[in-house]
Amino acid sequence: MGLWARLTWSKPLFVLLGLNVFWGASFFIAPLILKPGSFAWPYSQYPTVAYRLGGANRLDYEAIWQTFWIYPRAVYTFGDIQCHQLWYRSLWVNGNQMPMCARMISMYIFANFGLVAAALAPRSTSAGQVMLNAMPQWVRDRLMRFGPERAGAIIVVVGLLPVAIDGFTQLFSDVTHYESTNLLRILTGIPGGFVGGLLVGAMLISIRQFSADIAMLRARAPGKTPPAQ
Repeated sequence: MGLWARLTWSKPLFVLLGLNVFWGASFFIAPLILKPGSFAWPYSQYPTVAYRLGGANRLDYEAIWQTFWIYPRAVYTFGDIQCHQLWYRSLWVNGNQMPMCARMISMYIFANFGLVAAALAPRSTSAGQVMLNAMPQWVRDRLMRFGPERAGAIIVVVGLLPVAIDGFTQLFSDVTHYESTNLLRILTGIPGGFVGGLLVGAMLISIRQFSADIAMLRARAPGKTPPAQ
């Protein structure tokens, strides 16, 4: 089976991959198509507040986004809802802050690699087995003894652990006095994003394989004529 056929075998996975690639590209396109310095006015108007009090899962800066045209406005608004968008934890392109923080951008971009790895892995009705199949041989050899589901859980935990350690240590900075760097946020986001994409992709592949197996069993049932190949 060719590469294209393997990528499109699960149509939901392929659609998700396309959407995520577009979303990841938008992180760079949106600040590039805006006028350089489009974020300058909040600093002069609210020098002690702007981009310092943002939080995830809420819309903080709609007053800024509504001044943009529809595409960058949509990108920055969705980014605002998902991410705190603190300026000192973000990357800048074309003199403009990117729509999400460095860690989130890293995770979204590398989630694409996880989705592709799931699409290219040998198929199974077990999501854990698909994740295990996507790993290098030396990883599979060490995790197979735990069984596919536990092995899949281990892969997810190990991938998210760097994000958890760095993020939670930073979250309790009043106690830890720790502030991560953008480089470290990017590096910890790589395995976190990859295993996140791999997990979602493996679930979609396992569902597709389960449906294919059921269809094959029905075709082989007595009185049924197998479909032409």
